[in-house]
Amino acid sequence: MKRPVRFGLRIPPCANALDVARCVAEAEAAGFDVAWLPDSQFLWRDVWETLAVAALRTERIALGPCVTNLLTRHPSVTAAAAATLEELAPSRTILGVGSGDSSIKTLGLRPSRLAEMREGIDLIRRLTAGETIDFDGRAMHLQASLDRAVPIYLAANGPKAMELAGEVADGLITVAGLSPELVARVRGRVAAGAERAGRDVDELELCFGTFCHVTSDEREAARIVKPYVVATAQVGGKETLRSMGIEIDPPAIVGGIYPDMSHAEDWDAAADAAEEWVSDEAALCYADRVCLVGSAERCIERLARAHDAGATSFYIRHFSSYTLPDAVLEAFGTSVIPTLQAVAG
Repeated sequence: MKRPVRFGLRIPPCANALDVARCVAEAEAAGFDVAWLPDSQFLWRDVWETLAVAALRTERIALGPCVTNLLTRHPSVTAAAAATLEELAPSRTILGVGSGDSSIKTLGLRPSRLAEMREGIDLIRRLTAGETIDFDGRAMHLQASLDRAVPIYLAANGPKAMELAGEVADGLITVAGLSPELVARVRGRVAAGAERAGRDVDELELCFGTFCHVTSDEREAARIVKPYVVATAQVGGKETLRSMGIEIDPPAIVGGIYPDMSHAEDWDAAADAAEEWVSDEAALCYADRVCLVGSAERCIERLARAHDAGATSFYIRHFSSYTLPDAVLEAFGTSVIPTLQAVAG
């Protein structure tokens, strides 16, 4: 039986925590199921402190980082933070973890390897379950006592990472695309990992992230997504791009863009830089298969098709990393969410 569709909204902690909490409360009122707050120390305020404020100002919406990492935040630190948030918002905490992007690369560190992610997720589960763990000869446990296991979602765009999500996580967060064939490919990868672990992919959340921008200008649509085409290639998504007929090999760091292509403070400069690798044709292909660019009716149509293909939830993001998503929040709350929920049952 197909799951009801769920919607999460990316709300960057780009302002005072009270202002961000206000936006989370508005997302709750608009019908969003999850408020996802990204974690990157040079881009935004602290994610866990902001989530705590939001927890005290909401009643229903689930809350979590999307995503934190296990390098700048050791698994034991992350476990304590998640347990504390769960105490403030019982049964509403979701933990999104990834190998590390802007929070890691800006420090010159390498992202976590898959084996490290597997080990870190296991450690978080054991600590939040109340187990005592040996750390270099010291037996340690958390003080927080939880009534349930906090769900852990793994961010993954590459095939091996998707399979790992199927093996060890409660859900997958991916930006691998919204077209039915891409959704089916992702579901197949997660299912392969789940099968190896004796699990059922239907019991896992498959959350598809997408950037949303309403416009009827084709050139504007192409230009606004170009930095994300480059960023997709940089974070393990070359196979996804290749499946769309987009073959690019940009450097890991594009000079002159702060802090990186997907979080650029100067989006015009990032779009200009991306033109070295991404044509208008490739950008429009990417927008059509990965993003929600167009009218609200077009968004509803594409989301419905993705849900039919196996996506169980969506992670809606606006293109800016440094403003709150008020426009997207309003558009989804007034038309997209109620219409799609009615259609999807």
